[in-house]
Amino acid sequence: MRRRAATLVSLALLAVAGPAAGAGGQPPQIPRVPGTWTHIEMNVTIRHVPHTIILDRGRILQVTTTQLTVREGAGVNQVIPITGQTLVTVDGTRASIFDLRRRMSVTTMRIDGGAAVRVRASSV
Repeated sequence: MRRRAATLVSLALLAVAGPAAGAGGQPPQIPRVPGTWTHIEMNVTIRHVPHTIILDRGRILQVTTTQLTVREGAGVNQVIPITGQTLVTVDGTRASIFDLRRRMSVTTMRIDGGAAVRVRASSV
């Protein structure tokens, strides 16, 4: 259990270091968190500034130009805001929000409660 906690903290620090270091760069990659999960919030402090990374995982129920509705475990629906700046990958290839479809598996990452900065989807 301690090893998993240490891994999560390390991933959180790596994920937040990019946006916390300065504006204008690309957001960090979505951290790969082991295990079965659908929603994770990690609170970290970088340079004395608190940040929250929010990860959501599930299947897309609905896609619009401004939001994704994702069905997470136990039938919980999560609405995730997206913007034109959200970086999207589908099956490992760079894509746009217009390539996202219902029933795709998806993992999203938000920082400090904002819109998703990254969306990773697969058609499987």
